[in-house]
Amino acid sequence: MTLLHLAILVISLAGFAALALATERHAEHLLGRLPAPQWRLLARVAGWLLLAVSLALGIAYLGSGVGITLWLGWLTIAALALVFAFPKWPLRPVEHARPARPAKAAKPGAAAEMPVAPRRTARRWLAAALLAAVPLVYLLALQATPIAPLLRADAFAGQVGPWSFRLAERDHDVPKLVAMDIPMKSYQVRFCEDCDAQIRAAYLKVNKPRSLRAAGIVLQGTRWDRNVDIQLPANTTADSSLWLTVVGKDGEMHQAQVRLADVSPATVAWFQQREAKPEAGPAAPQGAIERPSQ
Repeated sequence: MTLLHLAILVISLAGFAALALATERHAEHLLGRLPAPQWRLLARVAGWLLLAVSLALGIAYLGSGVGITLWLGWLTIAALALVFAFPKWPLRPVEHARPARPAKAAKPGAAAEMPVAPRRTARRWLAAALLAAVPLVYLLALQATPIAPLLRADAFAGQVGPWSFRLAERDHDVPKLVAMDIPMKSYQVRFCEDCDAQIRAAYLKVNKPRSLRAAGIVLQGTRWDRNVDIQLPANTTADSSLWLTVVGKDGEMHQAQVRLADVSPATVAWFQQREAKPEAGPAAPQGAIERPSQ
C-alpha cells in the first residue's frame, strides 16, 4: 500500500512537470530555452497521460470513491511541491541587469537608511522543508497503519454464481471463546461494485448448509463493509470449509465453498492443537484400595 501511494505521488509529479514543459513560459524557465512546438505538444500529451495513469492506479486498487479522493490529495501535494521548487530551479533565465541610477544626494540633517536583512529566502526554505515533510510523515503513519483485511494479500478471491467476491478473516488471531467455551470468528466479505446492487442477502457458515433456513449467519453492514461473526463447530478440521450462500434480488440462490485452511490457517492449527491435547480421565478417589483380580 505504501508503494501505491508513493507511485501516485511520483507519477503526478512527473505529469505536472510535463505539463509545465508544454507551456512557453515554464519551459523556458526550466530548460533555459524555448523548445519546438512539436516537443511542447508531446509534453502536453505525456502530462495528461501520466495524470490519468495515477488516477487509474488509485481506482484499480482502492475503488472509485477512495481512489479518486486519494488521487486528489496527492495531486495537491505534487502541485504545491512544484510551486515551491520552480523558483529554486538553477536553469531559470538570467535577468538583464538594469543600469544603475545615480545616487541622490542626501538631504542635510536626514538620517542614513539602514540596510534591511533579507528574510524571504529563509522563509521559502522553511516552507519547502515543511512541504517536503508532509508526504514523509504521511507515509510513516501509513506504514504503521494496519492493512484492511480485504486488502491483504491473504484475502481469498472467488466467484459465487455471477458475482465475484473477496473473503478474509478480520484478524489472524485464534478464535475467541464466548459463553460455554464456544469458539467464534469474524469474517468480512466484499462483492464487486456492480454485483452488490444485485444481491438481496448473503450468509456464511462452516460446513455445507442443508437448506436456506440453515444457510448460516447473515452478513451485516452496508456495501463494501459486510461482516459477520460465526460459530465454529467443535468438530472443525483442516478439511472443513466455509460456505457462502448468496441470494439475488431475482430470488436465485448461489453457493461457493472456501477451504477454511486457505482463509484461517491459525484457526485450523488451533483446532488441531486442541484435539491433540490428551484429556485427563476422572481422578480416583483418595483412600480407595485396589483389589487384586482373582
